[in-house]
Amino acid sequence: MIRLLCALGALLALLVLGESALRDHQRAVRRTAGALRLVTPEPTAAIDQIEIFAAGRRWHYIRRGDTWRFPAYHHAFVLNRRVEYLLQSLLATPATFVSAEPGDLVRYGLGPGSVRIHLLNPQGRPLVEIRQGRGAPGPRTGESYVKRVGADSIFHLHAHPAHALDTAPPAPMLDRRVLPQALQRRGLRHIAFAGDPAYPVQSLSHQLKAMTASGPMMPTYEWVARSAAGTETCLTASAEAYADFLKRLTWSALHAPDRINAFAQARYLYLQDEEGTIDTLAIGAADDQGHYLRLHTTGHVFSISSAKAQLLFPTQSALFDTLPQPSPYQAER
Repeated sequence: MIRLLCALGALLALLVLGESALRDHQRAVRRTAGALRLVTPEPTAAIDQIEIFAAGRRWHYIRRGDTWRFPAYHHAFVLNRRVEYLLQSLLATPATFVSAEPGDLVRYGLGPGSVRIHLLNPQGRPLVEIRQGRGAPGPRTGESYVKRVGADSIFHLHAHPAHALDTAPPAPMLDRRVLPQALQRRGLRHIAFAGDPAYPVQSLSHQLKAMTASGPMMPTYEWVARSAAGTETCLTASAEAYADFLKRLTWSALHAPDRINAFAQARYLYLQDEEGTIDTLAIGAADDQGHYLRLHTTGHVFSISSAKAQLLFPTQSALFDTLPQPSPYQAER
């Protein structure tokens, strides 16, 4: 009888200890699941190359100083803000543990067809490889599921790196402006026209407007057109619309820089910003791809639509009269 009581007591003690251990394990699991952590400890400054694999395609980006380029497409400029969002999302945004079960990969959108992002050092050595899963809870939300390649853990990332990737060909994240944002140009101060003897306007200048005693005391500016006949003040809203069009002008395609024949009889725009930096834009011949442009600052050769090309040398009415709404400059960016 005594031995039976001892055995029952020992069994009860084991049950109590087992229940306590189970509760401790459950608390540990909850702490692990709820703890915020980084998906990878790699610093952003260590990343000089990015490879993205999606839908059977591969895109390779390289950092050049303070800018990012896409070498496979005539060294196109990449939007730094998109790359920064991608890297900050993966390297500096906290995540919470979700699962380590291989059977959960498809559930979280991390199967074989998921987006893969490789972050590499300057020598091209992979530092970390990450699979991008579905949005959490939905595709348009700002959070997502991710997993490091070679590790079991699935994380709920409090960012959605794939939102940095647009779908426009030939590659995501390209800067499609003729004057790429990486050049960091200020507002235009002077625009000179050359190469077309029949074009009457020689230049446009953004000048401080003369103040009168009866006028406002705050400095205001105006656009002044110079021609062989003298100078004339433009309608401010129309000239500003033209200047803004030049700053935001986008290309439809890039081409090899050796297309010199397209610029045998080029017209030219000389664009000077507020800091005195001048960018030369050559307007070349046209073919079925559109009009060719060359930005001498970077050496890139673009094509733009004929409708956009017609606006590069504005008519006098476009400078001195009220523009229709919406203006052609807004429609053809």
